[in-house]
Amino acid sequence: MSARLADRITGVLGILVAASYVAYARQIEDGMLADEVGAAGVPSAVGLLMMLAGAGLLLKSLRPDRAVAAGGDAAPKTLPWTAHGLALALLAVLAGYMLLLPLAGYWFSVALLIGAVSTLVGAREGKVILACSVLGASGLYALFTLLLNIRMPAGLWPNWMGT
Repeated sequence: MSARLADRITGVLGILVAASYVAYARQIEDGMLADEVGAAGVPSAVGLLMMLAGAGLLLKSLRPDRAVAAGGDAAPKTLPWTAHGLALALLAVLAGYMLLLPLAGYWFSVALLIGAVSTLVGAREGKVILACSVLGASGLYALFTLLLNIRMPAGLWPNWMGT
């Protein structure tokens, strides 16, 4: 199977899975304590982003390859990971994030998630990874807590500090 065909299949499947995810997310009922975003707001946004990623992959597979059109070498640049190995590693990082979130809290867990994903996809400059992790976690925390008024998990830090 060619890489283009695999991208097309993955893109279409991604769009279909994301569409069903959004459909199920929109069925979540708001409780009496619901905020402006509602219980279905964040899952629906995640589903829409997944749908956009699938559409981007599908469009990328339909675009003519510039290297082949120019008569150059069409061999893709390889990462140290196979596609399935990278997917499994990212899945393991996400599972670790989900396990760590209730213990360490949102900010610290997201900072570690950003750093781990950056390292997996090839970032090697430690200062850049650290800066992206700290700024990314801070930006997301500010987005959810300050702008959207969504309380994020604090973890065990308040209990340890006696607050």
